[in-house]
Amino acid sequence: MDTYTQTQVFFFISSVGFVVLWIFIAVFLYYLIRATNTLSRILEKAEKDINDIGETTKEIIDEMRDNKIFNFLFGKKRRSRKN
Repeated sequence: MDTYTQTQVFFFISSVGFVVLWIFIAVFLYYLIRATNTLSRILEKAEKDINDIGETTKEIIDEMRDNKIFNFLFGKKRRSRKN
């Protein structure tokens, strides 16, 4: 094989290799973006649920503090005065 033919074969193989490489990268990025979007939706739902649980917990604590038995056992907290 002469030098010219070798360079033609090299550039053809490298061109095909780069096209295949970019196809793999494009597919990987597509799945990465989909996974990121899915994870984002899951985190938004979890954050919403955590906020709801936080509000529910505050309501339960307020109801417990108003309970007579709780007040009898633990007493009411006295607020200290700061001078």
